Amino acid sequence: MNNRIEKLINLGKEVEIIINEKQGEKLIAYMDQLLEKNKHINLTRITDEDEFIKLHLLDSLTLLKLIKDPQASILDVGTGGGFPGIPLAILLADAQITLMDSTKKKLNVVSSIAMELGIKNVQVLHGRAEELGQDSNYREKYGVVTSRAVANLTLLSEYCLPLTKVGGQFLSMKGRDYQEELEAARKPIAVLGGKIVEIEKGLLLQSDYVHVIMNVEKIKSTPDLFPRMNGKIKKEAFPV
Repeated sequence: MNNRIEKLINLGKEVEIIINEKQGEKLIAYMDQLLEKNKHINLTRITDEDEFIKLHLLDSLTLLKLIKDPQASILDVGTGGGFPGIPLAILLADAQITLMDSTKKKLNVVSSIAMELGIKNVQVLHGRAEELGQDSNYREKYGVVTSRAVANLTLLSEYCLPLTKVGGQFLSMKGRDYQEELEAARKPIAVLGGKIVEIEKGLLLQSDYVHVIMNVEKIKSTPDLFPRMNGKIKKEAFPV
């Protein structure tokens, strides 16, 4: 077994993520191809392999602890270089993963790598969350909506909860300063039809990288007003 694959598998065991050899091969192959493409188009700022394994591959897979349905339709909002969507697709072979991003060039690269590696349960969706959330083809259609975006939780909730079907989950990966964001987002999340049911610790392989995963259950439909258009979301306070 390749040393890097073995390392990935062993690090996974440390955080209770079980990765078999075939999955490990595919995860490392994805890393190799993405880093090669990254020389020509900006897909990730993490180029060190050890950091990539921890902060992209394993970090994405921490979501497995919270995903209730391994056959869910999963939407990865603002996927960028394919995270967390591609690692989830590799480990959840029966799930259908949609990678959404507003930058088509990135989606094209990620899609071509997935196709080359035979990751068949992935499709891409080019667009903006606030527009797709008002489109009946996508609104409240996904069992799991996830995002590793850097936007604050109130903003992310307005992007993601309208796309989450009732009974589904919105999983938001946030940094160590999440508590202030959480307090500000409680009312907006409730208005949008969500309920915070769990806050799970994320990857703790190194002390300077601590985050949480917020598990928001969609308990009722999102009012028609939401999501508002991007200018309003960013410039105007949430109407609660």
